[in-house]
Amino acid sequence: MAIEIYCDAGSNLYPKVLKEKNMNIHVMSMNVILNGKTYCCYDDDIDVEKFSKEYYAALDPAKKNVRTSLVSPGQFQEAFQKEVDAGNQVICFTMAKGISGTYQSACIAADMVNQDAGKEVVHVINSATAGFGEGMQAMYAYENAQKGLSFEEVVQRSEDYVFKVRSEFTVDDIRYLSSTGRVSPLVAKIANLLRIKVMLKGSNESTIVLTKKVHGRKMSLKNLVTTCLEKITDKNSLVLISHCDCEEDALSVKKGLEEGGVNNVEIYPYDIVTGAHVGPGCVAIFYLGENRD
Repeated sequence: MAIEIYCDAGSNLYPKVLKEKNMNIHVMSMNVILNGKTYCCYDDDIDVEKFSKEYYAALDPAKKNVRTSLVSPGQFQEAFQKEVDAGNQVICFTMAKGISGTYQSACIAADMVNQDAGKEVVHVINSATAGFGEGMQAMYAYENAQKGLSFEEVVQRSEDYVFKVRSEFTVDDIRYLSSTGRVSPLVAKIANLLRIKVMLKGSNESTIVLTKKVHGRKMSLKNLVTTCLEKITDKNSLVLISHCDCEEDALSVKKGLEEGGVNNVEIYPYDIVTGAHVGPGCVAIFYLGENRD
């Protein structure tokens, strides 16, 4: 019997990342529909770096020309049941339930599989974040499962870990958040006119919240650095940076972190599922703190 770790495509754990880290984590695919064409994340083996450039260049918040799909309960149930039939147990991480219905889909599927099994063999965890915030939690669970811990022990450690993962980001154009209803159109228009940049984070309530407003792009990137340096618990622990086709800005954040003594920083393209809602120019940072306060 093995403990299999699952997550959704909003985790930023596309094949290249998992191959580099030699982790057999199962990623449930999600579809992105851009200008009427459907892209499967990540079954189509998309060259993420190349595709990101085309993807973000084509996004248009005014036309709302992109849609993303959930993982259905049926897809989750099929995957979970296959594992249970093979004698395995499953721990599944999803994007924050406050920003996606994927958590609910996974819970519906898990309830059906557990009911048939007569006990809990599938446990779903609301990551209360997205991107590498979810991905870091899945990787942590995978590492614990590889140590030979019991299903119950891995579940408990994973639940305790959720709110230690901090997720903070800034966007270059607030209109993308406005187009998804997270910011009013009037606020977005004023913010862009005044060159106000917003700082956001994944909250304890499984939502995205605005934490600060700063003037200009340079200040927003600097704020990511200063916040991480203030909140990180171990400067030798892994820090992940993701970006929406703005690698130079991500490198600037990495440089600031390294100058502050952070020693283990990796940069990857932002996942294209949630990237549709933050738009080109988003830079996000994920790391461990005491909590999310």
